[in-house]
Amino acid sequence: MDTLTNLVFLARYVEREPGFIVGPIASLFGHVINALFIVVFNVFGSAHSLGITIILMTIVFRAVMMPLSIKSQKSMMRMRELKPELDKIQAKYGNSKDPEIVKKMNQEKQVLMQKHDANPLKGCLPMLLQMPLFIGLNFIMRQAFRYITYLRELYIELAEALQAVPGYIELLRPIALDLLPNAIRNNNQEVGNLLAQGVSFETARDMVGDVISVEIPWDLARVINSFTGETWEYIRNYLINNNLESFLPEIERLNVYRHGIESFLGLSMVEQGGWGWPGILLPLLTVITMLMSQWLSQQRMYDPNADEKVMMQQKIMLVVMPLFMGFITVSMPGGVALFWITSQVFQIVQDLIWCKKDNIKIRLPFASKDLS
Repeated sequence: MDTLTNLVFLARYVEREPGFIVGPIASLFGHVINALFIVVFNVFGSAHSLGITIILMTIVFRAVMMPLSIKSQKSMMRMRELKPELDKIQAKYGNSKDPEIVKKMNQEKQVLMQKHDANPLKGCLPMLLQMPLFIGLNFIMRQAFRYITYLRELYIELAEALQAVPGYIELLRPIALDLLPNAIRNNNQEVGNLLAQGVSFETARDMVGDVISVEIPWDLARVINSFTGETWEYIRNYLINNNLESFLPEIERLNVYRHGIESFLGLSMVEQGGWGWPGILLPLLTVITMLMSQWLSQQRMYDPNADEKVMMQQKIMLVVMPLFMGFITVSMPGGVALFWITSQVFQIVQDLIWCKKDNIKIRLPFASKDLS
């Protein structure tokens, strides 16, 4: 890179401090991930440790949820079995818009479902319970060093290695400014005004809120979290061109070590996949695994007598939902996509076992014949 100006287009903005909604969720799951990471790190070593941690966490989470998932599937099966009776109740009251008649019809349906322990909302519970983890993990992976002790120490070491470079402020401040979102940049400006009035930095920071100073190792660690390969290449060239090569070995050693932890099979767990290669692999696997998972789930719910409109809606959802989730994971850290892929693989295995146990014949998507 010849100029700092272009670096901003190749890097992620520095993440702001967690809010009062996402913060507690991320903190809760962050403690879980950190505990599992310590186990993985000590058993398997540093390489791929973050990815292995995510896989392990997902398996544990899905295993804990399995009893609820089984109850949900049974409830959905009962709903399918009750459909003829529910249709009779609907036919009995017709399409009346009268509030009293509609209320009476719904009450009769409710009594029938309660009698057979069937609830259409139970089918959504497993998915709904995954969403807080999905949201929290998205924030955690964007700044994993904040929650994982080993990474936190490593990022501080890396920050201190950069601060040991003579003139590091002139090197890093322009980069940091390019990477700061407007909110933090405005806060920095306000702190600068307070410092000019004689207010101490600590007091100004308490008054203003979230600010970034490359002179503070933790703040610099937050900035380093947004560096990409191009940013590191710029720093490397800067050190070489200014006869500061002696500082490169330690910086590159720490950086290679960090990359080994944060990558899984060559794919970054903390950077978004994007549309390029090989990052797009994770969103593609998200689509494929979710498509297979939904297809198998529909096998247990298959009703040959279902209304054509309902069957068409199921076919549309079979394609739309995986594509939608794949599109979302393109702009999310790779660790979030890995969580979703692992979760869907777990669901696929679970559905295959259920289909075999219940002697359910597998049907090809959009086909009218069973697989033989």
